[in-house]
Amino acid sequence: MSRRAFFFGLLVAALLVFSLYRAKYGARDTAAELMAVEAQIETAQKEKALLETELAHMSRRDWIEEYARKNLGMSPPKADQMASEDDLDHLVGPPVDGVLPPDDPQAEATP
Repeated sequence: MSRRAFFFGLLVAALLVFSLYRAKYGARDTAAELMAVEAQIETAQKEKALLETELAHMSRRDWIEEYARKNLGMSPPKADQMASEDDLDHLVGPPVDGVLPPDDPQAEATP
């Protein structure tokens, strides 16, 4: 019986050593993964800071006006381009509720 107990103890010790070996290398792999994730987080934080700086720069009114003028060909409105709310009916016609009258030629074209 003592021989059986010895081999059982030896087997248990071998299993413990093997488990310790796996735990050690598993912890090392986990630490490497953790460092990689932390590096990704740091890169993302730097990119976020850069994008926030870029947003702050591009949100300035003078930058938007310059961009609109140079790249879109836009300019500030002139006085003759402005209309008051009262003048809109005269310029574009009365408001429409989305339904064209039956005698309108466009009424047949709309489904």
